[in-house]
Amino acid sequence: MYSIKKEKDIPYILKYHRAKDMVNIMKFFPGLSPVDDLVVILDEDDFEKNKDKFDESYNIRNGNPISEPCMRSIIIKNFNQDHLEALKMIKKGNKNGVLILFHLDNEISNRYERYAGISIGVSLGNAVYIDAVGQGFDGREVLKGISCHERYTIPWNDIRKVNIDNFKSYNTYIVNNEEYQKSRDERIDFLLKCDVSQEILDKKIPKKYTPIPDFIWLDVIKNVIKPLDKDEDYLRSEGFLEFNLSGHTEGKKFKPWQMADDQRM
Repeated sequence: MYSIKKEKDIPYILKYHRAKDMVNIMKFFPGLSPVDDLVVILDEDDFEKNKDKFDESYNIRNGNPISEPCMRSIIIKNFNQDHLEALKMIKKGNKNGVLILFHLDNEISNRYERYAGISIGVSLGNAVYIDAVGQGFDGREVLKGISCHERYTIPWNDIRKVNIDNFKSYNTYIVNNEEYQKSRDERIDFLLKCDVSQEILDKKIPKKYTPIPDFIWLDVIKNVIKPLDKDEDYLRSEGFLEFNLSGHTEGKKFKPWQMADDQRM
């Protein structure tokens, strides 16, 4: 088992897709990720030897070596947080696959209660590209290219001057009613499969599109966009020329879990 709490384990954790993405964001955007613990379980023997070091509050992801194409994500709800069953399923899909367990420093909100899902693509020295979906959605839609409700492009030279007063001037797309209804229907179909009731979804996912609140964008400007200017040379020296931060909001904050570089995108 590899743990982010052991400095000597970090190089080994970075050898796995998804685990690497989660460590990247902790390194380059400290304090932004809600992850406060992460371990990588290599196989069933490794699980049995270390199972007393984590509990059911640890969330599940799958990973595989970065020398291979990133394997498809497993459907977490199928395992009801059964870590061993998830590991067995991962191994069926890829013998080199590993179980990534992580713990969050906040209570996870319901998937239909979030203000936004946001994907921020960075082309270092060129531009920042933002795709977002609104209330009742999360990062799944934008990360997988399923839906987009708002889109922004900020030229690199404008990073220093962007603020909440001029942010909307960088908007290049906003969803129309017809497109929003289609995305809403698809979102509801997906959440119904996750055992959320139709009654709750009818109430929680707006019937008409409501733009993402300014306090969310203010948080993104302060904690993601502005640091890019300060850390440009550092990111470049580490080889991060093209990368993406993605996730959803928790409360009034953008809390991305991962930072994927061009090896994964």
